[in-house]
Amino acid sequence: MLAAMGAHMSYEALFSFAVFAEHLSFTHAARVLHISQPALFVQVKKLAAGVGVALYRREGRGLALTEAGRKLATFARETRAREEAAFAELRGDPGRAKVTLASGAGAFVYLLGEAIRRFPKERFALRLFTSNAIEAALAVREARADLAVVALPSPPRDLVAHKLRTVGQHVVMPEGHPLAKKRTLRPRDLEGETLVLSPSPSPHRDMVKHLLAGVTYHVGVEASGWETMLHFAKLGIGLAIVNDFCPSPRGMRAIPIETAPKISYYLLEKGPLGAGAARLGELVRETTRQTRIQTSATP
Repeated sequence: MLAAMGAHMSYEALFSFAVFAEHLSFTHAARVLHISQPALFVQVKKLAAGVGVALYRREGRGLALTEAGRKLATFARETRAREEAAFAELRGDPGRAKVTLASGAGAFVYLLGEAIRRFPKERFALRLFTSNAIEAALAVREARADLAVVALPSPPRDLVAHKLRTVGQHVVMPEGHPLAKKRTLRPRDLEGETLVLSPSPSPHRDMVKHLLAGVTYHVGVEASGWETMLHFAKLGIGLAIVNDFCPSPRGMRAIPIETAPKISYYLLEKGPLGAGAARLGELVRETTRQTRIQTSATP
């Protein structure tokens, strides 16, 4: 790609384009870069001329990257990350290196807390990017995140994937609920119950729809995120079906539900990792194994 740009390419323009690609606004990107909007526009225009293809297009009142623009933005982020890591190593100051981890809010709260706690944040700047599985994987592909932890039916083939753990589903309800005395639940046990569910469309909602096919139930409220769903279940709005690594709030009981599909969590990465990202990956793999052992040992 560098050869294709030829003499028209400059690192300044390349890195400016990465900022523009993040904001998709010349005004906002210029403000972040502390340059004028016309100067940024000229940089991007020259960069596009050097590549020989359009890097963005208008969509209604906004802007969107072309396929070439997305690839160039990814290249720019990867180049910037390598440059920062190289200079940090030469300075003997790895604390300037940044590490970005993308995942869902529930995984951050219930699965990744120990890895984040043990990560040497005095040496590396850690940024957490909350998103759904599709967006998190895309962030790794586009070099907007170094690592991602996602729940997927199968790992993407274009990324390096480490399987962390497989989880089931349990139903969280008040201890006084008639079903709370059962050791396990069958889908038909939820006939006529009111549930707290994630909004549709979502993988969780699709799973529940398939699991409870033929069962009549009511939706008490739609809520995003395990913590929010558990909160509304504790308020008595309905029963919550959540991943079995989610702890039950006080006064609530979690009961496994039979025939619920298993969901696998993967750690995703792309290409060689810097020292900080590699260390975070090690901690994620180590602590999620410990979490699995502790969870399985919990009565």
